[in-house]
Amino acid sequence: MALDQKDIEVIERIVYRNNDDVAVSIARSFERLEERIDASESRLHTRLADIDDQLHGFV
Repeated sequence: MALDQKDIEVIERIVYRNNDDVAVSIARSFERLEERIDASESRLHTRLADIDDQLHGFV
């Protein structure tokens, strides 16, 4: 089943129409990822500080 030129043009219009939505969705995904990385980094620093405090308690 071959695509006609008309079918290809319809597909192209749909893709171009949805480009902005896809870009916004990807940007939001990166923002959520950045937030999760920041939260993980914060938890890691907190845990390392706790371990440091425990080690100084042994000295």
